[in-house]
Amino acid sequence: MKSFYTRDLSGLANLSPGKIELDILNEDHDGIPIVIAPGFLTQGSDDWKNYIASKIDAPIYYVKWRSSSILHFAAKHLAFDSARSLLNFTHLSLQGMGLLASAYMEWKSAANEANLAGVALARFLNDIWYDDDKAVFIGHSLGVRLITEAMRNLTHDNALTSISIAGALNRDEYDRRITAISSPRTIVHTNVYSTNDQILKWVYRVGEMNYSRLPVGLECSGLANVLNHQNAIGHTEYHDDEEFGEFILACYNDAVRVRAI
Repeated sequence: MKSFYTRDLSGLANLSPGKIELDILNEDHDGIPIVIAPGFLTQGSDDWKNYIASKIDAPIYYVKWRSSSILHFAAKHLAFDSARSLLNFTHLSLQGMGLLASAYMEWKSAANEANLAGVALARFLNDIWYDDDKAVFIGHSLGVRLITEAMRNLTHDNALTSISIAGALNRDEYDRRITAISSPRTIVHTNVYSTNDQILKWVYRVGEMNYSRLPVGLECSGLANVLNHQNAIGHTEYHDDEEFGEFILACYNDAVRVRAI
């Protein structure tokens, strides 16, 4: 594996469109690396990456990318029971219509930014990794767009497995991206979805302006090489759930064990 240089970010606002930065933990460790891409509500939290870094003897590459601050505001207003009345256009106030319009525009911008960040990550990894370098890719929310875009743009056979959590990506598009990953191996991926994810039920649907096509974070993938794991955890509670953290560790260890056989 080639060595490389990275610098710390003083703030995500410093990132220009389509650019990424990486925080690297356990850089001198020898285990299979983990690439983590957070979502728009969790990108400022260090708890998860620090937890994983403390449990796994491997380098952790934490992707910092530019999303949108207004989505935090929209999520607070659209992810609760009142969202049902907000989404009923016969009862929308001017303020509500403005919120929906802003959420839609900002979601599209953030979703596109996640795709651009995925391409940027792939370019970076293509420069530093060879074909025999493998990594586990973990994405949360819009971070699932990022990792799936990155994996399908890798030049080398670097994806050992991936774990998609609360994926803010249409299921059919998720399946297309997973299928497009180039590898002579059969890569087994994990899709973690929850029927209790209010952010995906409401903010995602407003952002996509599509109420019938569900994101992969709300339902199963249709691919044979994707293991679907259902739970009842909310969109941002994954970072605070120690039992789920253990599940991530188990997925990582299983993937590494299979590769060693």
